[in-house]
Amino acid sequence: MFLSATWQNILFANYSIDPQVLMPFVPEGTTLDFYEGHCFISLVAFQFLNTKVFGFPAYTWRNFDEINLRFYVKRHLSNGREQTGVVFVKEIVPSRFIAWVARTLYKENYIAMDMEHEFTRDQALKLTYRCGTGKLSNQLSAVVSLDGETTNEEGLKPYITEHYWGYSSPNLNTTVEYEVKHPRWPVNQVVDHSIDFDFESLYGTPFKLLSEMQPMSVFYCRGSDITVHLGSRILP
Repeated sequence: MFLSATWQNILFANYSIDPQVLMPFVPEGTTLDFYEGHCFISLVAFQFLNTKVFGFPAYTWRNFDEINLRFYVKRHLSNGREQTGVVFVKEIVPSRFIAWVARTLYKENYIAMDMEHEFTRDQALKLTYRCGTGKLSNQLSAVVSLDGETTNEEGLKPYITEHYWGYSSPNLNTTVEYEVKHPRWPVNQVVDHSIDFDFESLYGTPFKLLSEMQPMSVFYCRGSDITVHLGSRILP
């Protein structure tokens, strides 16, 4: 185990996307994972809390926000089984140091940017995550029903939340795999949401189309404690 933390107040906005858009980003040794014929990409925002590295509280930055764009892959193992995981297009955090550590140890595409969040709780939970450079112009907001938390055994929600491996490609010939452990997350219904993101500016021209699309689903998880384990090369 390299890192432990609590991931809390997690928002998922899930888009069905043409798989050809993602093919250039698929790490060697993995293939795109589909759900009911759809290839999904998710905009995810959450709080990263009580961060510890090798069991010791992280220096200066223990609590911070993260916003990432991720899609879903699988790897065929030698025993005939399939292992499902995620690939991050880019992960945004408010600290240059955190971004450097993640790039160095996990070869992930982390960048630092100004960020903030706003939460209010009345009869419903209202959440807003923002990020940007100077001006916090990118925003993901949701109104969450506090009733009816569910733990579905099947469906899109567990498909999205239950990918427990991460894959990255520091170069064209290398793939790194690492494990993320957490319990199954109950899911709450999002009754209203607003997404105002400049996907092209943040993630590149291939993802410009997301600014013009509506997600197929948006949902919320309270989250849990998690652990992230040291990665290893599966290729070459």
